[in-house]
Amino acid sequence: MTELQTGDKVRMQAALEELVIGDRIGEGGQGTVYRANLNGRSFAVKWYRPARRPADDALIYASLAKLVESGRPPHPAFIWPIDMVKAEGRNGFGYVMPLMDRRFVSFAQMLSASEPPDFRMLIRIGLNLVDSFASLHTAGLCYRDINFDNLWVDPASGDVAIIDNDNVGTNGGKALVKGTMRFMAPEVMRDEALPSATTDLYSLALFLFYLFFFGHPLDGELVEASYSWDEGKRLTEEELMLKHFGKEPVFVFDPDNPVNRPVSDSPMWIWWSLYPGFFKDMFVRSFTTGITDPNLYGRLVEGVLRKGLYRLEDSIWECSTCTARMLYDPDDPGRACWNCKTVPQPPLLLTVLGSSIVLAEGAVLTGRHLRAHDLGEKVLAQVEADGSFPGRVLMRNKGDDPWTVFLPGEEPKMVQPKQRLLVRPVTLEIARKRVTIHQAGQQPPG
Repeated sequence: MTELQTGDKVRMQAALEELVIGDRIGEGGQGTVYRANLNGRSFAVKWYRPARRPADDALIYASLAKLVESGRPPHPAFIWPIDMVKAEGRNGFGYVMPLMDRRFVSFAQMLSASEPPDFRMLIRIGLNLVDSFASLHTAGLCYRDINFDNLWVDPASGDVAIIDNDNVGTNGGKALVKGTMRFMAPEVMRDEALPSATTDLYSLALFLFYLFFFGHPLDGELVEASYSWDEGKRLTEEELMLKHFGKEPVFVFDPDNPVNRPVSDSPMWIWWSLYPGFFKDMFVRSFTTGITDPNLYGRLVEGVLRKGLYRLEDSIWECSTCTARMLYDPDDPGRACWNCKTVPQPPLLLTVLGSSIVLAEGAVLTGRHLRAHDLGEKVLAQVEADGSFPGRVLMRNKGDDPWTVFLPGEEPKMVQPKQRLLVRPVTLEIARKRVTIHQAGQQPPG
């Protein structure tokens, strides 16, 4: 008998502590996950079923032991193996890991919710995803099998949790797991490459597409047309996946090939229309060039994805007519509001060092915008609604030093920490950097 039962004890191989097995909380192809107790604290234990070949068991054990020894990458998202465990009188082995907080829901559950997270929260989730995989790849590791089952999200904070880290291994190393067909890179599906950091980048872009556009980037009319009840034409699910996601993939919004557009009732149509061109261009590249040129030159690395997400965050604004949340596109300033169909008044922009922030409620200026490495992500200014005048916004000094405001024909004025400034066209100095506020489409003040 290899399965564990409630009340069984397993011993940690390095720490030599005993855990008491509790209820079963999950099950997969390789094994079962149990709640476990150690001196009053709750953990999770994954226990493996014997593989068909003893050599595979040895490979899994060695890989897990290496992950335990190396320790978690420097990002809190990974629910990482703490120690290997064995049980007296039971064949097999497993590992102990932290128990995931109850605040997390599956990625799929979040996408299917009646009220999806707002733009700021979607971006926060995206940034956490990108940063977590960047930390993994920097450590010389790759995940190999990113899918809906092992990615969890806290919709209230934007935190992510990545489980099943027994899939992790050295970049391009030998593995028993290739991935999940719907989410793996085409070259892996075609058995032309092993899982690696480069194939992870494809899967990461795919998950970001799901996050922002609520659909699969290759699942369109061509895929729909492949479902047939004709005996002579019917493809198995595996054949269909291999054909459309591996051998003949076509991006649903490929600008040069419209044969695989989303089906008519797909939410991808609506979501695609909401985003600015610079953001959509990242996904066009990921699923055109990134498929035909599957290397670090063809695919978008984490730094490029991160930069695009930060720029998207700085583009959030509100329609001046109905206050619906929108995303400002500098290349399409006359775009009508998705809700009321009117063309909003151009927003006020804060411009510094070549980048711009739409000054809508909730926007922030950080040390990153000023390229002040000593300040990092510290918030220096935050935009707030003016409760006395609907539609007007104020900018609060959240830093430790005063700002200098330059007005034509007047002496410079100071905005002390915690004080607020009426947002209007003006020039400021913040953290020794020149900052201008101006209306989109107009020249900044001199």
